[in-house]
Amino acid sequence: MDALLLTLRDFAVRVKLQHSEVHRADDSLDWARHHGIVAYAEGETELLGQPLVVRVGVPADFPNDLPFVQLVTALSELTETVTPHVERDGNLCYAPTRELVFDPAFEGGGPLLEAAFHQAMQSLADALTTADSTELLDEFVSYWDHAQPLVHQRAKLVAYVTPDDELRLVHAWRRADRKQKPSSGKRQLPTAADHHIVAVADLLDAPARYQQLDLTLGPPPRDALYLPLSFSATLLPPRLGRFWTPSEFRQTVRDHLSPEQLTQLDQLLADRRSRQELILLGIPRPGGHGVGRRSLVAVEVSGESGPHLLLERPLVRTVKLVPRSVERRDQAYVMQRGGSDDALSSKAVLVLGCGSLGGHLASMLASAGIGHLTLVDHDVFSQANTFRHLLGRRFVGQKKVVGMRQALLEKYPYLQVEPLFGRTAQLIADGQLDLAGFDLIVDATGSATHHLTLSGALCQASDAPPAVLTWLDALGLGGHVATAFPGIPGCPRCLYSDPVMPLYNRVAFARAGSELGQTALGCGGYFTPFSNLDAIETATLAARVAVQVLTGSEGRNVVFAWKGDKTAFEAAGHEVSAWYTVSKRKALRQGVPYATPHCPVCGSR
Repeated sequence: MDALLLTLRDFAVRVKLQHSEVHRADDSLDWARHHGIVAYAEGETELLGQPLVVRVGVPADFPNDLPFVQLVTALSELTETVTPHVERDGNLCYAPTRELVFDPAFEGGGPLLEAAFHQAMQSLADALTTADSTELLDEFVSYWDHAQPLVHQRAKLVAYVTPDDELRLVHAWRRADRKQKPSSGKRQLPTAADHHIVAVADLLDAPARYQQLDLTLGPPPRDALYLPLSFSATLLPPRLGRFWTPSEFRQTVRDHLSPEQLTQLDQLLADRRSRQELILLGIPRPGGHGVGRRSLVAVEVSGESGPHLLLERPLVRTVKLVPRSVERRDQAYVMQRGGSDDALSSKAVLVLGCGSLGGHLASMLASAGIGHLTLVDHDVFSQANTFRHLLGRRFVGQKKVVGMRQALLEKYPYLQVEPLFGRTAQLIADGQLDLAGFDLIVDATGSATHHLTLSGALCQASDAPPAVLTWLDALGLGGHVATAFPGIPGCPRCLYSDPVMPLYNRVAFARAGSELGQTALGCGGYFTPFSNLDAIETATLAARVAVQVLTGSEGRNVVFAWKGDKTAFEAAGHEVSAWYTVSKRKALRQGVPYATPHCPVCGSR
């Protein structure tokens, strides 16, 4: 601590803080307690010709963690306008993140204190001198969250609403009534929190589709109002520590709706009477794109019942406004935020095989944004599967398809998963599986026999979708992905020799006839030796190819592969194939045609 205090004293001298003092922090200073500050320097400086008081504080992990800078002088003494980058406690946001790169060992952190201080002062100067509201609108949500006094803060409103340009009513939920009947026989009254809206959505089933786990919602007793405000230099958030008055709120809303929207709003509110109302504001973001074109905040209105607050008329009733921060859970946002493609949410993919490869692949397809997965497998998850499977030991004894469904739904919002226990051919014969109902079929069984069965089924279906086949070679030798589009040369049967019996895969990296399986407990313990890393690498390649097929960027019948090192494979007494020897990694990454001219299934097309 003594070293930190000395560093702060030296810093105050170097940046010429007047009347500076250095203090150990304690709980009496909210700013220090909130940010974990253990010591700080306080003094006077000058900015844009105006004197002001600032504090520069260091957290316990300084210099591995950046210092904090606080504006002690009231912002109202510097400007009458709304100013970005100043939080409710005066803390200055001087960097987009707190992960600036620096050498923490350089001179004990002194230069870091100076750099942070000067950057904070420059950030404040820029905020005070700019007349453009673009930055404020882009960062509206952050300012909204930090500008209001803590006493007015409530739990974030969960929103399944995508902020767009359509003015409308949305569904609103309170938390489910948790009144309990105690031993006295009297029912407990709901708490104050039970009266607040906790979630909003465009669709009634949105929370269920999200697989919401942290909120129990009661019936939707009312609507909430969504208003998409238009861009303007006059659209500003409320000032620091002072929320809009009812009159200011009404004027802000009406000034930033189009004439058509105002007419729609007045018609909507003409007969609306309520003591409580929740109003969502869609804030334009000039620098945003896609689902980031608008941010979303909310205002909770309460008070005397009567004509609606937002109607064009003098205010005659007592109204209270409370700002609500919003946690977006709408499908478009959560998918884009997670790197998924919302355009894939309408796609249905059939995954055949839920072993190590198929399990990882199903998860990757879900994370890419696929909206509906049907999983087919006839196996039960066992203890021996755990080291290279997506599922963990809590699923031992369950059908793999059932365990996979549960694991996927726990992780991926809005995903639909249908498990089918059984073998592909039998499920088709029984009418439980129709290949034509999918946008893509993925065969991750790794079974040559299954590939050939699928080839016949695809050719018999007049409207069969494209297929992707994927499999592994043993001992890290490689992994493969083949595309099969109906109607053009190339099908799963083309991958296999003819008329040699038994058939072997022409593009396998192991020599034909190799016995690659191992057994630890006799025939019943037979397994193919490959690692979880091999399965993940192959699944990654297959998932990328599947997405390319679904988005239309891949339409060839080709085989892709990653080519591993052969050292362990040959050390185990095996031989590589000629295909392994002659194939080039670059060509395999780009895709190699595999169609056989005289294929008994597709060669006559």
